Amino acid sequence: MPEVTARGHRFFVQRMGEGKSTAVFVHGLVMDNLSSWWFTVANAAARTCDAVCYDLRGHGRSEVTPSGYAVADSVDDLAAILDELGVHHPVYVIGNSYGGVVGLAFAQAYPERTAGLVLVEAHASIEGEDDREVDQLAHGLDLAGALLDEDIVNHWLDQVGGRKLNRMAARAKELIWNTSMVDDLRNSPPFSPENLGRIECPVLLVYGEESDIIGRARTLARILPNSELHILEGIDHTALMSSVADVRAAILDWLGEHDGAIDGAVSR
Repeated sequence: MPEVTARGHRFFVQRMGEGKSTAVFVHGLVMDNLSSWWFTVANAAARTCDAVCYDLRGHGRSEVTPSGYAVADSVDDLAAILDELGVHHPVYVIGNSYGGVVGLAFAQAYPERTAGLVLVEAHASIEGEDDREVDQLAHGLDLAGALLDEDIVNHWLDQVGGRKLNRMAARAKELIWNTSMVDDLRNSPPFSPENLGRIECPVLLVYGEESDIIGRARTLARILPNSELHILEGIDHTALMSSVADVRAAILDWLGEHDGAIDGAVSR
């Protein structure tokens, strides 16, 4: 079932493996799609569980809509996709960067549907902190849009990037300039420490030692009552790409410890 219609919109979905447990992989924003999980962790997890990857709204092969890019929209999209797939039992949500924000918000909105969370380099804006990382992320998208309009970058894309990267850049421009994504993210409310403290499911936090948001990782580890922090030495925010084997081992070993249906040994 490569496509499902959820909340009236078309989403591209890849599903593989089988088992009593389901792991759902959520990717990051703009220059990302389900392939970042598909080719790194999802295939290994699918050896012993039901693994679901999907393209976020407006990304990859999913439909681009003019609006609907707030964190709450992403959560409702995920819930609707699971409904369409007939997945009604609690799932493990595994998110990278913005995907981790979606995972946290999903666990908060649907605790009964969340077996556990894995947050890889998750941007998460928390009330009372000195900065607002979702807002910073939106500002970053503004800057990315400006960068993608620079003649020198477009020349490089034409000469070096190839057709695939050019398609990704074109989609990025479309999302940044022709949808409400930036405003939707900027207007998404931060998480409250009180609500985060009510998330009872187990949570694995995977962050790079040199990540620009390592402070937020420590804050989440302190607030989330059933969490553990796994730090990757010498790695920055690009952990999923620059330290694939370590990220895969951390995730699959943790899943193996928390769910017997997912054998951590497949990470070896």
